Amino acid sequence: DVERSRGLGDVYKRQLLLGRKTAIERMASFLLDLPGHDPARPSAPGHVRLPMKRAEIADYLGLTIETVSRVLTRMKLHGLISTPSPSHLVVERPDRLRQYALGEV
Repeated sequence: DVERSRGLGDVYKRQLLLGRKTAIERMASFLLDLPGHDPARPSAPGHVRLPMKRAEIADYLGLTIETVSRVLTRMKLHGLISTPSPSHLVVERPDRLRQYALGEV
């Protein structure tokens, strides 16, 4: 029952993500949720491995690839993230990113 409740919670979060959030809020939520998705491959705090390409992220978040690229660029310009490689990023300001995810910015 705990697993089922957790699964339903994940479905609800995804519906909320796609239905009500702006592009930057969706991306911020996605990035904050990623580190916990692969316990077999833990990473340093703030370091996020992107498990999919930009086009796949766009599909997952209900965005276009151009929007994903613009949002990531905007996040970099605001000092929220840095991108050492296309498949790896560093959350530089997790508190601020969390504010974006919650729609508080």
